[in-house]
This record gives sequence, C-alpha cells and structure tokens, in this order.
Amino acid sequence: MSPEYADSLRRIKMFRKLGAADIAAALDSMRERRFDSGSVVFHQGANGDTLVVVMDGILRVEVTDHEGVTATVGTIQNGEVVGEMAVIDPAPRSASVIAATDVVLLELSRAGLDRLRKTSPSATAGIVGGIIGDVTRRLRTVNKRIDAELDPAQMGLHGAPKKTALADRPAAEDDAGGGLLRRLWQKIAG
Repeated sequence: MSPEYADSLRRIKMFRKLGAADIAAALDSMRERRFDSGSVVFHQGANGDTLVVVMDGILRVEVTDHEGVTATVGTIQNGEVVGEMAVIDPAPRSASVIAATDVVLLELSRAGLDRLRKTSPSATAGIVGGIIGDVTRRLRTVNKRIDAELDPAQMGLHGAPKKTALADRPAAEDDAGGGLLRRLWQKIAG
C-alpha cells in the first residue's frame, strides 16, 4: 500500500500508539476499497465484521426508524473510523453508511484482525485498545445524554449535558462498563 497511508494512520487516534513496524503490519492486514459517490458502504441491519478508515472523501451516516423514516445523523471524514465495534463483536449494523463523495477507504475485517493478532500482537493490542477507548468515550457521552433526559436539571449551557460524577469515573471504577471492557479485552487477547 501507499507509504502515505502509514503517515495518515499514525495521525488517527486508534493507531496513534503504534510504532512503524506495527503500522506496517496493520496495513498488511487491511485492504483498500473505493466507492463512488452514492454507493452504500454499510447497510443498516446487515451483519458486519469490518471497520473502515476514511483515507479520502466523506461518508454520510443514516438511520432508518421503525416507520421507515431515514435521517442523516452524521458524517465521517478523512482520518476518521467507522464500524469499529463490528470488528470485535459482529452484529447487525446500527446505521447505513453511504459515500457522500467518491471515497478511498482502508478496511480491516475481523479475520484480518485475527491474522494480525498472530503476526503482530502489539499492533492488535494497540488497535483494540483504541477501539475500546473510542467505545468508552461514546458510552460516556450516551450516559450523559440519558442522565440529562431523565433529569433536566442536569442540562448545562446551550443544552449540553452537565458532567456527572458517574459519567466522569474511569471505566475501571465502573463495575458494569469496566467489567464488560475487561471481559471483551480478554476475549480478544485470548
């Protein structure tokens, strides 16, 4: 793959702690994918087992509710990752991801991560650690939103949820989240 991909991966939080050899090993486990604007990368509800890193272009994230109403809920741009939970826990996709522009992606499958675990355990540990960190941050954000919805007094300036003692605790102190993440890590590292 292109040497510039190695430089790009080093700037992405999930890969930031990897050394040059681990980045090279990670790239060997990935494949380049190209999608034209309007192409579907992931279908909501379809089983998934891959993550993608956007190397060039923009992806649009859409969710369709039980009544068939579709809403755009976000975009994924250069240097961002989407689908990372599926590499660890294959499950139906929670959203559709569509190429908003022509895109170049690097794809890492669950099988690719398993091969990487055998050839470069340190690269795998770094990537999985990055995924766990990302998922943990998102769970904390969701917890804060739930707290705010349940208790409007928790709302801060401009409608943003105030920080709460529970949401700010490290994952290791959180029995439910820390235990889950610890078991997840053991399953992957095992």
